[in-house]
Amino acid sequence: MRGPCHSATARSIAHKYGRTDGSAPSLWKMSIRSPLLLCLTLVLAVTQAVSPGRHLQPKALHLDWPKDCGLSHFKPNTAERIVSGNEARPHSWPWQVSLQVRPRGSKHYIHVCGGTLIHKNWVLTAAHCFQKGKAEDAGSWRIVLGKHQLKRSETAERIFPVRRIYRHERFRYPAHSELDYDIALVKAATDIQPSNFIRYACLPRRQTGLKPGHYCWVTGWGDTRGGKENVSLAEALNQARLPIIDFKTCRQKKFWGDRVRDSMICAGFRDTEGPPAACQGDSGGPLLCQLGRDRWEVHGVVSFGPIGCTVENKPSVFTRTAAYIPWIEATRIRDFFLH
Repeated sequence: MRGPCHSATARSIAHKYGRTDGSAPSLWKMSIRSPLLLCLTLVLAVTQAVSPGRHLQPKALHLDWPKDCGLSHFKPNTAERIVSGNEARPHSWPWQVSLQVRPRGSKHYIHVCGGTLIHKNWVLTAAHCFQKGKAEDAGSWRIVLGKHQLKRSETAERIFPVRRIYRHERFRYPAHSELDYDIALVKAATDIQPSNFIRYACLPRRQTGLKPGHYCWVTGWGDTRGGKENVSLAEALNQARLPIIDFKTCRQKKFWGDRVRDSMICAGFRDTEGPPAACQGDSGGPLLCQLGRDRWEVHGVVSFGPIGCTVENKPSVFTRTAAYIPWIEATRIRDFFLH
């Protein structure tokens, strides 16, 4: 039986992803001078990152993250303090994605989750958006960008088919009740080029922390009525300004207790008089923050919150993006080599 680094296999890999004359694909800064070295590099690259903080990171790796990220052509209305969730300025959050699925036997797509465009090929979202085998059926999903009015056809909107969906390997909900590792990447089947209506959000640096009280913004088409049943999506994209809550506070029993991990962020208000938290329809959408510069970074992915959206001492909980940067990078490498 041929192993993964059998010479013939190595030559095949070399011809697929580079050449044996010393050149290599642009993904790497180093030259790969032999099929064997290429194969060893491949084994290194596709090692799966299964938990935050424990990852193998080849120093030679260079990923083409967009340099012009986090800047919108139409500036969001963030100057005045928003005392409740409100309609966003059209196209002021140009990385906002509507992830839509076509149910089996139907001709129509429905909005399931939000997401964030972080690269011309990649959307960041939550793993729980793809339950009941939906992750394996990428062909029934689509990525919609340039949207403001969710249910109307708009001239700025663009629709992209989905090629692959990667849920975190250790996401186990609902088999386990906890929503650990609630993160996923969706790869578009074609390149998504930026425009005035479509831009990329920045990723934070690894392990970047947010200070308690720092204000960030959550966006989406979530239920604006706060009802516990019959979730109704908003017609227009909404935004809400939420303060970051101290991790120790959020771990208190009257808040979320030990359901909250250090790979999560809590944001919201301690009473029901503040703006609404992220609602059910916002799942997978972004928590966007500015840290001393104009660029918007996606520091969180909407994971879970109280049924009814606004409940005392039950802030919204987000997957902390910075804790999963190694997983995001490793997933891109794995996709590059395996497909």
